[in-house]
Parts: sequence; structure tokens; C-alpha cells
Amino acid sequence: MALLDQPDHERELITVEHFTNLSSEINYNLSAQRTGDDEALLALILGPARFSDVEPLLLATRTIRLGYGDTRRKIGPLAVLHPLRTAALVSRTMVKPGLFDLLLAMLHDKGEDLPVEMIAQENRDAFAKSYRNLLDHLGGAKGERLSRMIQFLTQEYQLGYFNYLLQLIDRSAEMPELLHVKLADRLDNTLDNHIGRPGVLHYNFFRSVFDLLFVPVYKGVSVRRYHFLPNPEEGSLLLSQLFKNAVFLSLLRHESLDKLDSTTLRLFDAVAIASIREAQWIALELFAGYQDESGVEKLRTLVLETMKYSIAGGATDIRSGKEEQSVDGLILNNFVVTERKVRHDRMTKLFADREYLTTTIVTLIATFASFLNDPGFTIRGIDRDGIKPV
Repeated sequence: MALLDQPDHERELITVEHFTNLSSEINYNLSAQRTGDDEALLALILGPARFSDVEPLLLATRTIRLGYGDTRRKIGPLAVLHPLRTAALVSRTMVKPGLFDLLLAMLHDKGEDLPVEMIAQENRDAFAKSYRNLLDHLGGAKGERLSRMIQFLTQEYQLGYFNYLLQLIDRSAEMPELLHVKLADRLDNTLDNHIGRPGVLHYNFFRSVFDLLFVPVYKGVSVRRYHFLPNPEEGSLLLSQLFKNAVFLSLLRHESLDKLDSTTLRLFDAVAIASIREAQWIALELFAGYQDESGVEKLRTLVLETMKYSIAGGATDIRSGKEEQSVDGLILNNFVVTERKVRHDRMTKLFADREYLTTTIVTLIATFASFLNDPGFTIRGIDRDGIKPV
């Protein structure tokens, strides 16, 4: 059976539960070990993968542990968890991962996260020495290739997100590892918000929508006591991840690079499914805010209006809608803007408008489902010439 013909539960390589367990295992290992004891940590990252020479991978593990130290991500976990987990995702996605796939996964944020001034003073010399040892071990040509790939992956804010993606796409023929790692990076960043959603893990979004639209005695979503929307900062970050995914997946499809090889095909699906999962979390939390009879009726009207909007092109086309009125307008108004703060402010504003956010999230679910349902689907209005209304 071809991958695209498989049901979603067979296409989902990394579920939320798998991701949570993997995160816990890596984090537990990090908390229990000294910086110099990297063999057990590397074995956990590699999983089923085998290499005759693991020295470069040990050096890369040591390098990023020295570089990140005890710094943390915006949402709380140790920062080094992200590159380690990205490498673990690559290892578990590829039938036979290459050395450069894993090295690049570990070091893909080196240029952005680990300039000298951001590394703890006491670790700087050891970090620089460990990285030099890695390049020396690889040898001249291989060391230069790794450095070039790291550079290509860390130019998002210099080039702007759209041009940055085009550069990766244009380099993918000679360096397929760039797409492998970038898709794994997108997958990790998307699922990384799972720590804030204990209340809705066992609720079915599609069942809730069916009951809302067809069950006369439906009384609304009633999630467990401990449930909450992410705070505005976290919500803005998650929305940004979803919009980035929509743009990246559409560009890959437009260039037929979702089928570059079996790894990109598997990771493409994984990112689409992860995006649906995270959007469902937000949607269920929003649905839970419409509790009484009038609230349920208001939500029903909103979902029906969103259905009409999505079917009419809101989920599949970039149209010239105003930012306050349409999802396609949001993509148009955010990804032609390269200034990070402007995009952040717009996402924060969207997250504060609950009705508009409900429409946006449900439409995004329809968009990502379109990528899964149709192997030829791409968002019209997103191609290498830019993002523009159709």
C-alpha cells in the first residue's frame, strides 16, 4: 500500500504520546548525566540507527550540550532538548539515516542559538574546541559541507521566512538533508506546545463537531477541570508555527519536493497531522467556552459560517481579504512581512479575538486535512514567486 493511501493512524509516525515519552526520556537523561557522559544520551537519540563510527555524533552531542548549557526555551524546557529531539525524530523517520542527517539535526540552530556571546562564559572555550574537533574528524570537504548546511539552515531572519524556504528548496537536490532536518524541525516545534494541554488529550474534535451540528440535545464541550488555552505569548508562538507549516508544506508541494524521497514524504505527512492535532487542542478549548444554550447556538452558527467560508476557498486559496476578516488575509499579511515583531504582534492580536480565532483554527484544520486528502493539493497563491491573492 502506498503511503498516501494509508489511513491517518498508519501515516502518523510520531504521535503526541510518542513525542511526550521521547521528550521525557531525553530530559531525564539530561538531568541525570554530567556533560561528559554522552554515550547513553546518544544511544537514546539514535534509537534503532547504527553507525560504525559514532565519534562525530558524540562530538556533536558534547558541542551542543556545552553551547546550550542550562538555558531554556520560551515555553520552559531546556533549550538543548530541541536539537536532540529533532535528531531523534530524524533517526526514527528514516529507514537508514545518514551521518549528515543527524549531525545537521543536532546543529541546525547553531548559527542562531549559539553565537559566542550567548554561551556561558565558562563553556565558551570548550564549546569552540569541541566543534573544531568535530570538523577535524570529518575532514576538510566533509567539514566544509556540514558548515555550509548549518549556514543555510540559520538564515531565516536575514532572508525572511519565505526566501529562506526557497533557498532550502533550491539546495535540496544536492543537499537533501536540508529538507529532512527542516521538516523534522517543523514537526518538533509544532508538537513542543503539548505540555500545556492536559485537559483535552482524550477528547475527539471531529466527534465534537458532529455532535454540535447534528445532535439536537448537544450541550457543548465540557473538558476536565484542568484545561486552559495557552497564554498570549504561547498562543502567538503556536499560531506562528501553524502558519509557517502551511506555507512550507504548500511550497514543497508546488515544487513536488514532498516526494523528494521516502523521508520527505513521511515527514511531510507527519507535519500536516501534527498541525491538525495542535489546532484541535485550541479548537476544543475554544469550544468549551460556549457552554449554555445560547452559547452552543452561537458556536453552531460560527462553525457553519466557517464551513461555508472554507469550502468557498478560505482553506485552499490566498485571497485579498483584510487581516481582521479572513485566514487567507492573515497568511498574506504575515508572510510577506519579514519583521519578526510585526508578525508576533499580529498573531497576539488574533489570539485575543476568540470568535475570529475559532474561525481561523477550524479553517487551518481544513487546510492541513487537504494536504492529506489530496496528494496534489497546494494552497493557490503560494509559489516561488511569492504569496499573493489568486
